[in-house]
Formats: sequence, C-alpha cells, structure tokens
Amino acid sequence: MGNGLSLVVTESERRRVAAAAEMGVHIDPRSGLDAAVVIVFSVGYALTMVAAIYALYNRNYPPIRCKTPALMLGLVVFGAVWLVGDSQQNGQLPLKGTALENCKAFGMWMRILFGVITVSVLWMARVYGLYRVFSLGRSLHGWGMRILFGGYLVCVFVFGIVVQVVSADKTLHYVEPLDICVPNPKLLAAMFVIVWVNFTAVFVISWMLRNIKTSFNERRETVIACCVVLSILITTTSLHYGRPKYPFSLGLRTVVTSIDHAGTIFYWWLLMGVPLFNCAFRRQRYLDWWVAKLIEDGLELQYDIGYDEQNNVTTMYQPT
Repeated sequence: MGNGLSLVVTESERRRVAAAAEMGVHIDPRSGLDAAVVIVFSVGYALTMVAAIYALYNRNYPPIRCKTPALMLGLVVFGAVWLVGDSQQNGQLPLKGTALENCKAFGMWMRILFGVITVSVLWMARVYGLYRVFSLGRSLHGWGMRILFGGYLVCVFVFGIVVQVVSADKTLHYVEPLDICVPNPKLLAAMFVIVWVNFTAVFVISWMLRNIKTSFNERRETVIACCVVLSILITTTSLHYGRPKYPFSLGLRTVVTSIDHAGTIFYWWLLMGVPLFNCAFRRQRYLDWWVAKLIEDGLELQYDIGYDEQNNVTTMYQPT
C-alpha cells in the first residue's frame, strides 16, 4: 500500500480508493498536499527545535530564563511527537507494511498521551508558573509544580498501560482495506475531556491573573494563546464528532493537522521570539532596558533581580 510520502498519487493509493469504494466509502487519495503538510510542519518543528536549544544554551540570560526554556524545549519535543501521531491518525501517512500500522504506539502513545495531552499540560504548567510567581509570590520550582508533573506522569502511565492491555477494538484498530487506524469513541472522548479540562484550568488561572501587572506581556501572551487554543479545540472537537470520517477528506484532514501544529509553533514563538532575537542581536542593550523596565514597574522581587561580582545582571526564581 506504499510505505512513504509521495508528492503524486501512487498506484497503491488508487487501489486503496477503489477498495474503499467497494465498501461504500469515499476516500480522497493521499497526494502532494498531504506530503506538504507533513514536510512543512516537520521543518517548522526542526527550526523551532534549533531555537529552543539555543534558548536553553543561553538559559542564564535573564529575559530568556524567565520564559522557562527547559519547559519550552519540552513543548517543541512533544509537539514534534504529536505531529507524527497526528499524521498517522489523520491519514496523511501510508501505514501498510510499516511500523505505523501499530495504532496504539502512534495513535495512542504518540498522538494522545505524549502528544496533545502532554503539550496541553506543559502549557498549563507555564500559566500556573506565572500564577505562582505573580499572584502567590512563590517559587516557580516549588512543590506545587512537582506535584503537577508527578501526578501527570502517574496518570499517563496508568492510562497508557490500561489502554495497552485492552483489546484493539476497544481502543484503536487498523482497518487494512482503508489503510487507516480507527479510534474507539470512548478513547476519543477521554482525550477530549482531558484536553478541555486542561484548557478550562488555564482559562481559570488566566482569569485570576487578569489584574496582575506584568512587565513583559505575559498576560497578553496568555490571552492570545487562550484564543488560539480555544479556536483549535472548537474546530477539532466539532470535526471529530460532526465529521468522524474527516481523515477520508483531503481538505478536512489538512485543516485538522495544520491548525494543531500551526497553533503549537505559533505559541512557542509568541513567547520566545522577542527574547531570542534580542539575545542574539541586541544582548546587552535589551538586557539593560529589560532590567530598567522591571525596576520601573516594581517587579524586581518577582523576577528576583540581582548583580553578580562583575555587576552583570542575573535573575532566577529562587526556591521558597
């Protein structure tokens, strides 16, 4: 059935479309647009990964450090994992004769658990970190954050192990004539419940931050991210339940995969773009302005500004 991306409709795809027609199912063949979607977002994540590694390397630069570069690197890594699972589940990639036939590995572990759910939890952790620092006056790295991530890891592995041992027809199963993985509605519902709960938590925390004065657009960034994610969730939830056969439509599967990953990459650059650019091209000038802005707004305690022995500004969120 083909074992790789192709910019043209292959003969195996034509046979797949014919087999689906005999079953009374209309399928748009995988084409150059499917390949383009996978390639474009793979390149997007690769470039963002380079930027994330650069940010981590410069993690002691105060404007970058306050953006939690390790967490933002995790967002890129798991976003890329999500892209692989999304492309497999949404129908962009040929499955037959490849490891992609393993629906649970790619559709459940990579798309759901270590994909969309992990990305949403990292986003929630970022917003919760702002709440701890600006509202509670606590460390970004306190027990609250440890409990959040520890509880998440336990839930992921328990959920994953349970799904792994349950029969494929109750989770995800491979339909050979259609060369696609079909999720069980209950598994799909569980995914959307978790993601919507995470979004609701982010929205509530963001609302609690509405009167908190911050110097560097954290609140604005969060509002923009909430609007983007809400539009993505409404679109994908509507398509999954209103058009459950969307992977058979070239246009719909392109929309679902594209908005998921355009939104993820956009959010990353929304947070990291300005400090990265200035770190690379206006390092000291931007840092001087950054510190002056903190002092002007009376937020040096929240960002914990101090000076090292050479009078170079440094910052970190100290443990409580």
